[in-house]
Amino acid sequence: MIKHFTYLLYTGLLCIASFSSVHAQQQCATNAHRNANLAANPALVQKRADLETFTQNWIADQQNRGQESRVVETVSVVVHVLFKNGEENISDAQIESQIDVLNEDFRKLNSNASSTASGFRGIAADTEIEFCLATTDPAGNPTNGITRTQTTVDNIGDTENWYSTADGGKDSWDYTKYINIWVCDLGDEGLLGFATVPDSADPPESDGMVIGHQFFGTTGTAANSFPNELGRTVTHEMGHYFNLEHIWGPDEGGCNEDDFVSDTPNQFTETDGCLSFPAFDDCTTSGNGINYNNYMDYSYDECMTMFTEGQKMRMLAALNGPRSGLLSNSCAPVVGVNDRPGLIQVQAFPNPASNHLTIQLEEGVQLNGHRFWLSDAVGREVLELAPQLMMSIDVSGLDSGIYFLRSDAGINATRILISK
Repeated sequence: MIKHFTYLLYTGLLCIASFSSVHAQQQCATNAHRNANLAANPALVQKRADLETFTQNWIADQQNRGQESRVVETVSVVVHVLFKNGEENISDAQIESQIDVLNEDFRKLNSNASSTASGFRGIAADTEIEFCLATTDPAGNPTNGITRTQTTVDNIGDTENWYSTADGGKDSWDYTKYINIWVCDLGDEGLLGFATVPDSADPPESDGMVIGHQFFGTTGTAANSFPNELGRTVTHEMGHYFNLEHIWGPDEGGCNEDDFVSDTPNQFTETDGCLSFPAFDDCTTSGNGINYNNYMDYSYDECMTMFTEGQKMRMLAALNGPRSGLLSNSCAPVVGVNDRPGLIQVQAFPNPASNHLTIQLEEGVQLNGHRFWLSDAVGREVLELAPQLMMSIDVSGLDSGIYFLRSDAGINATRILISK
């Protein structure tokens, strides 16, 4: 849904509600944080207006260019675990499960994609954005992309302390190059998480997102958090981080609100539960109805299945604008021949693969004493390969997702998609 009024007017009409009163009433407190920051720092209002102008111009320019081959971009994530008790100190496995969900959802490899309502399947998007846990910290040291900090602060995610080591939280890593995610206690008021939309963080070091530990990933403390147990809280907040609004608009709803995306139907307010197609409301009373499967709605996790093509373009505009620093810090780059001429070149086909994958190495590769394997998107080895110049691999037992061919023989890290 997109209407024709200026973004500056929209920001002037925002309901600058008090942080405390709105914060306790929403599953997602992104709008409350944004509104409080804009009220406290009026310079951000102009920055947001300038960003909206850039966004619309960037999208129009891409549309004028026509369909082009795009590069899938991989961005670095650092997860800061803030815990007061053992339960809140979630496991590496729970964190890795969330990275898996992000990659599946953003690449349209989610297992429930086939349940997208028939009227919206044609605009469901592969956003061509991938995520991995950071492999080097800001000082250049190796890392697993996870920090752990014990705190004495109650409900630290519901305070202003989460991004400050001195106040019981954890200082952010370079917020221009890493997506900082703080996983912690958000209290018992029904809040799942929040993110900072671009050019709204105040102070800038708070940029990123804050997620309740029981809504992060799909295992551990998240396993029994129905209807928010499938990791879609982070998918939703990552959409905000890349400049998406709620599908009903940035404030409290109504038919005159706007999410600045042309292919999302006008929607009165958030969805509760799982609807059936077609679903109508006061704003959209015919056609395909409202897009209740959208990740930027409040449907149950099991019923969230998609971003639209218009939302994809808006996120890519953010990645090529205010979030462009992330592109200089990819944690799993696919290098080209001219970038790293000393590395052995690899061909993998078909790619995407479903049942069988063939990997061909260039002639002259020394195989003796070297290992070859497939790893998943967070670096876990999932399949060891018998080294040959041409390897035919049965991948029918692997889940849909993003994998990498790796070796200690000096080859390019080759990205492989498995799609069932």
